[in-house]
Amino acid sequence: MAAGTPRPDDPPDGATEELVAYLDGELDPVAAEAMATRLSLDPRLRAEADALQRAWDILDVLPRPQPSAAFLTRTVSQAVPATVVSATAVVPVLPTTPSDRGGGLFWGVSVVLILVTGLGGYVGRALLVPRGQEYEQITRDAALLHNLRLYRTVDDLDYARQLDDPALFGEEE
Repeated sequence: MAAGTPRPDDPPDGATEELVAYLDGELDPVAAEAMATRLSLDPRLRAEADALQRAWDILDVLPRPQPSAAFLTRTVSQAVPATVVSATAVVPVLPTTPSDRGGGLFWGVSVVLILVTGLGGYVGRALLVPRGQEYEQITRDAALLHNLRLYRTVDDLDYARQLDDPALFGEEE
């Protein structure tokens, strides 16, 4: 047949990908329900779904290939230079270089830099943000958040300020 011409046993509308996703359980609930409806109404699509399911069932029955005995040895020897002690045991031999000796110095300098950075951040924050301003802002924000549900119902801010006038309702005791 010519390219692009559907075969008689192909599912309609090129739904094979969606059908495979449905059988694998990868569709969202709405799409899965739509596919289930299409399966119940379209016998060709249902036959394709049955054929796919049978193919997967056959694959489950086939024996699974086992790796050869030398597979582990070859893989480990390519990943890490190793010396084979016996046919079943592999002892890795890690290379030692002069740069390995300076590891303690590297970690010591790293810890000192972290401590200096932390101390610098603490001192910088103390110098840049005065304590009084910070706590005043927090208390103002807390009062605003506490009454936020009341503020949301106000359409006009000038009207809310007039209601706050002590001359309107009298002073609270």
